[in-house]
Amino acid sequence: MDANTALIVFIFMVAIFTSLGGKVYSPVAPTTGIIYQEASVAEPDPSYSATFGDNSAPAIETFIKKYRSESESILIANNIMTYSKMYDMNPKLVAALIARESKFNPRALSSSGAAGLGQLLPSTAKGLGISDPYDIEQNVKGTVRYFKSLILKFNGKVSKAIAGYLEGPNAVERQGGFSAHSKTYVEDILNIYQRI
Repeated sequence: MDANTALIVFIFMVAIFTSLGGKVYSPVAPTTGIIYQEASVAEPDPSYSATFGDNSAPAIETFIKKYRSESESILIANNIMTYSKMYDMNPKLVAALIARESKFNPRALSSSGAAGLGQLLPSTAKGLGISDPYDIEQNVKGTVRYFKSLILKFNGKVSKAIAGYLEGPNAVERQGGFSAHSKTYVEDILNIYQRI
């Protein structure tokens, strides 16, 4: 078989496979990037008891004081502890997420409209019943509740839950993992967690 005949046969085969809905696989790597299942940093236990409960409050408060006044640090830390206990979440993990999202600035606002400590999007805040995303208590409660829902959605897989917080849970679920950009975000939070 000469080269022209081989080319015609190849084109014919491709046409048949694509018309039947089959996929033609190429040995070339996809251009969409690598999808990660987990971060390269150790994942903590997401439950409240993982940090010996209330014993983590002083460390969280001290960490927040690097960013906020003493009175605001106490208020934020108390809310993190209260709602972490209520929703059975690791309070140090919640504090690490908030540190990465807003550096504990209750007035933070992103270009996409995400607001407050946990940088909740307006639609997410509304779905969580938050009337004022800049209110420390409402935002912390909503952030912890939303984070817990992601932990449950991803069967306790902390990396995927954190990536879902950034990319949206449906994107992580659809991809079966998360992008390199999200991997950096996840690892940032897990590294902050280690410093609290």
